[in-house]
Parts: sequence; C-alpha cells; structure tokens
Amino acid sequence: MQLPPLNRNSFSAGNNDLEKHFDAWLDSEPGQALLEAERTMLADWMRRQVGQRAVAIYSSREQDLLRESPLRWKMSVGPMGFPGVTVQSRLDSLPLAKSSVDVVMLHHVLDFARDPHQVLREACRSIAPGGQVAIVGFHPVSMMGLARWFYWRGRPGWSGRFYRPNRVTDWLQVLGFEVDGMASGFYTMPFRQQGRQRLRLLEWLGSMLWPRHGSTYLLVARKRAGVIRPLPSRQSRVPRNTVVPVPVARWGQQNRES
Repeated sequence: MQLPPLNRNSFSAGNNDLEKHFDAWLDSEPGQALLEAERTMLADWMRRQVGQRAVAIYSSREQDLLRESPLRWKMSVGPMGFPGVTVQSRLDSLPLAKSSVDVVMLHHVLDFARDPHQVLREACRSIAPGGQVAIVGFHPVSMMGLARWFYWRGRPGWSGRFYRPNRVTDWLQVLGFEVDGMASGFYTMPFRQQGRQRLRLLEWLGSMLWPRHGSTYLLVARKRAGVIRPLPSRQSRVPRNTVVPVPVARWGQQNRES
C-alpha cells in the first residue's frame, strides 16, 4: 500500500535566499528597531555570564550582540557570503570542538535554517557541561507572527519558519539541556517609526497583557553536567572479620569425638 504524502514542507526545501532577505531587512529602520529590542533583552543576561569563551551564530552578517558579555574570548559564525563575522561556515557543520565553548547565542538561526535540528545539535555539541545556549527567534503566536500570514505580496525578510518556544524547549531537553527561562519583547508591528508611534499603545498593552508573546523571544537553557559520586576509600571501610564463628556446643562435641 502506498502511503499518502504528509502535508508539510521538508526542511531542505524552500527559498535559499531567505537569509539574504532577512539580512537586508535588518538594515532597514524596522529591522534596527527589532535589533534594539533584542539587545535590551540580551543585555542583562549577558552581563551575568561566567566562563572563558562565547560564540554568536548568526543567520545574517555580524550584529555585535556579544558586546555586553564579560567573557574574554568571543567570536561569531555566519553563513557563507555574509561579511563581518569571524568565521564563515555551514551552520549545520560548525568548526567548533566538542565541549569547547561556555556560551553560544543563536540569532534567528532556527527561523531560517533548512535543517534546524542539525543546526541546534551542532551548537549544543560545542557547549561544555554547565554552559548555556541562548536562542533568539520570532514568536509565531504574536502580532508579528499572525500578521505575516496576511501579508501575501512583497513579503519582508522575516517570512521564515517560526517555532514556538515550547517546541524548541522539547528539542533542547532531548539534547540534554534544562531551560532556565524565557524573555520576550517588541510587542508592536515592524513598521517605520511613524507607524510604530501610532501603535505605541499596542506596545504597552502587550507588555502588560501578553508579556510572553512578543514578536521576538529569548530562550536560555543550560547543559546538564554528569554527577560523579566518589566511592568510599579503602581506609574508611570496616575490615571484615576473617574468623569463621563456630558454635560452642558443636566445637566441644567435635573435641570429645576426636
């Protein structure tokens, strides 16, 4: 029997120019407003990081989102053809050693990756036990996420595949991570400044009524570390009695028989 095909697109299918459109949209005035909101979300979390190495993975050119990080060693990774990053590489095969990084930040990488599972798996592979991963993405259940379904002509760069934070949380738990928390922001529409001024009440209502459903979210998770229980030392062990106890009555009977 031939099974009917699923009504969904493959991860490898789609427009290969989505990343380029998103990169061009970030240079626009609405894109810069979105980046400013994301920097505000990342600032407080970045200042509290500990470790030595931090890596930012972009689906666009360098956006300098690690500026608030106190870690000494910083680098950025982006797709081929995007300037400004430290290393240009395939995001599903990162040039990072296993368990070599303390903090990894993914900036809208899952939204535009053709294989988000593999990209997330590669990023988590490079994180040391106890390290953290921060995922910045578009929220599908938001004003911006709902509006993209009605914007049929001339779609902007944010017309990627959005994933709910709960779904990304399930992926992280499978990879051995525990979610620490989530933040959200940018409750208005990605219009120019004049249009956002008209909708400034929407920004206030969103922060009060649906604070976890902003257009962009920050999801932070920590890699679980294995717990080692030390075995008790031989010196602390009570020495076993090597003398076999013999009942007194049986011992006396054996002496009379001999």
